[in-house]
Amino acid sequence: MKLIIGNKIRRYMTHENKVKFKSKIIEDFPIKYQVELINLVKNLINSSAVRFWLINPKIDFKGIVSYNVDKQTEEVYQNKYSGMDPIHPSRFENTDITVICSDTLMSNNEWRNSDFYKEFMAPRHYDHDADVFFRSGGKIIAVLSILRDDKIGPFDNRDLDLLRCLQPFMEYTLNNIYLPQRFTEREYLSEKFTLTDRELDVVEIVMSGVDTKTLARELNLSIATVKTHLQHIFEKLGVHSTKELISTLFRELNR
Repeated sequence: MKLIIGNKIRRYMTHENKVKFKSKIIEDFPIKYQVELINLVKNLINSSAVRFWLINPKIDFKGIVSYNVDKQTEEVYQNKYSGMDPIHPSRFENTDITVICSDTLMSNNEWRNSDFYKEFMAPRHYDHDADVFFRSGGKIIAVLSILRDDKIGPFDNRDLDLLRCLQPFMEYTLNNIYLPQRFTEREYLSEKFTLTDRELDVVEIVMSGVDTKTLARELNLSIATVKTHLQHIFEKLGVHSTKELISTLFRELNR
């Protein structure tokens, strides 16, 4: 079994849960948690594909781990279709909803006739989608997305109830694995380069590899404002391009 981790394919868990990365041995973290979570869900709920991504993830990782979803599909979704997704997490930020499903959010006819389904889902044989939201301080920090084709069929109440039962434990473990390291890294970069909280938000998403348009949409900012933030970040770090920025930050976080 293989999992897509960022832009690489790795077999599930190397010996001692470590991977080679830029000539250094580092703990496979927080990716280990993401892989374990995906395998747990796959064992409990019949699925065609599973995706897990972090909102503003650990800076030097893509933040997306998936089963049966290729890199190109992820890039197309992030750069073109995420804004069309009727169950995108941004639509549920100010709610207490933990599990949302295309089969219950709207009628089957509405779902099948939506542009998102016709242009993104159907061509990839994804016919049903159930998402689990994980929060910290009321803010969504991660999403687990389970996809099915029509051969498996729609999610039923038992599937959704199981996800709702699992969500509190998964959220607790995520908060105790992911957040402490993220806060440590943000504090380090803030102190060393005097980056503001918003500049740190920009840096985190830039490191995930998305384009400026997607970055602006994720932060709910104009493209002009994003470019201004990037210019300030370049000046503070003494770099001249996004590629140089990513390289510099990676070296700082892996010293």
